[in-house]
Amino acid sequence: MRNKADRLQHTMRVEGTARIKIMPDLAVINVGIMTENEQVNAAQQENAVRSNQVIQTLKNAGISDNDIQTISYTVQPKYDYVEGASVFKGYRVEHILEVTIRDIQKIGEVYDAAVSSGANVISSLQFKLSNEDVYYKKALQLALENAKEKAKALGQQMGTAVLPIPINIKEEGSPVLFQAKAAPFMAQEQAATPIQRREVEIEAKIAATFQY
Repeated sequence: MRNKADRLQHTMRVEGTARIKIMPDLAVINVGIMTENEQVNAAQQENAVRSNQVIQTLKNAGISDNDIQTISYTVQPKYDYVEGASVFKGYRVEHILEVTIRDIQKIGEVYDAAVSSGANVISSLQFKLSNEDVYYKKALQLALENAKEKAKALGQQMGTAVLPIPINIKEEGSPVLFQAKAAPFMAQEQAATPIQRREVEIEAKIAATFQY
C-alpha cells in the first residue's frame, strides 16, 4: 500500500477552457476609396482628393485622428482580356482606412457619412471591446474552474482523490475574441444604414497540473 508521500508524486495535466459573451462597446470598420483612370497620376490625384474628403467627414462625425488609420494603399494596372490577349485599360488606385468608432450607436451614421463623401468600398465590420483585458481575466478564472472540475471527475473515475489546488498553471495562447463580422461589399449611398450589434465572445485556455 502506498503511503501519502508516494501518492503526492502522481500528477495529471488537464486543460480548461472558458468563453464569456459580452455586448461590444467598440466597432472597427474598413472604408475605402477606389479610383480608376488611364493615367496613373490622374487616378492618384482623384483618390487623394476623395480620401481627404472622407477623412475630414469622419472627423466632422466625431472620429479622432488616432482612430483613422491607413491600412493599405495600392496602385495596380488594369487589363481586359480580348480573344486571349491582354489589353491595357489604365490604373486602379485603392486607399483603405481603418476607422474605430467609440460611440457604437453611430456606426450607421459613420457609414453613411463616409459613403456620401466619396468612399465606395466597405471591406469589413468588426465589433470589439475597449476593456478586453478585464473580461479575459474573468475567462481565465472560469477556465481554471473548468480544469478543476475535469481533474475532479477524472479522480472519481480512477477512484482516487485529486488535490484541488494545482501545482502548475500555464496559460495556453493569447486571448481569443470571436467577433461579429460583415461580409465585404461595395458601398452604395443610402440613408440611415441599420447596423445591429451582436455579442462577441472572449475565450481563455489554461493547462493545469494536479496531484493525486
